[in-house]
Amino acid sequence: MSDHWTNYWQQGHLTSFGNGFKNNYKGSLQQFWYRFADKLEENSAVLDVGTGNGALIQLIQKDKQLNCFGIDQAKVHPEVSKSIGGTFLSNTAAENLPFNDGEFSCVVAQFSLEYSLINKSIEEVFRVLKGEGVFAFVCHHPESIIVKPNTLILAAANFVKKNTTSTLTVLVSCLDKKELDSIEGYFDEIETEIKNNFKHGSDAMLGTNLPAFLSFLRKNKNNNIDFRKALSLFLNELDLLILRLTELVNAADQSATLLKKVKAISMSYEEGTIFDNQYDGLLATYIIGKPVP
Repeated sequence: MSDHWTNYWQQGHLTSFGNGFKNNYKGSLQQFWYRFADKLEENSAVLDVGTGNGALIQLIQKDKQLNCFGIDQAKVHPEVSKSIGGTFLSNTAAENLPFNDGEFSCVVAQFSLEYSLINKSIEEVFRVLKGEGVFAFVCHHPESIIVKPNTLILAAANFVKKNTTSTLTVLVSCLDKKELDSIEGYFDEIETEIKNNFKHGSDAMLGTNLPAFLSFLRKNKNNNIDFRKALSLFLNELDLLILRLTELVNAADQSATLLKKVKAISMSYEEGTIFDNQYDGLLATYIIGKPVP
């Protein structure tokens, strides 16, 4: 597993949407978990798989005291999780849970299990869940307002890496040498490439930060800046973007497999979709239920 999620949680974010949900999840996601938590008994033992810094644990404990555990394969931020309340285990995989059989009355997960090795993680989740326990999993959907635009950004980012890296390298070399007479041709070459291939995908291209980087180079062409270092930083960020979005798209594609697996070993279940309250767009898919005793 890449350490980019560890780096992300160490920045102090509570949710996986960064500043998009600065304090915690709002709207329909928040209400989903409030409604689910209403049905839990006081002091129930709850496991949150892929907890991050504990957003779900905070939500489900709004109106009652629960005995919550959160696990994540990344490193959890100790101060953020401490403020939530519960027991948090970092560097712990969903495929190998360090708990006894039937230890929990409830297992929850949001945007996490679909990133795992599903056959093994679901087996582990149901192993630690009591026979009379309950589960609730919220998963990415390929057509959601989260995944769909990021799928386009991923395609644009792969295009940028494959088709503009060499020209950017030459452009930056000219800027470093102050060969300013040559640079406009390279700017034009890159911008023409973008225009010809992304006539209707300008938002996706903006998501790669290439237009912003080109603007930065243009504005600072006469300044004494380490352009090679700037390019290195841009390309590193591009690689990280490709990694994150590839994981997201693959996870969304796995959600159907996850739901099928869960339904096959459940005594009863309810599945459905969650829509954004403000934009009426599909946010996620969910399944709630009880295991086969």
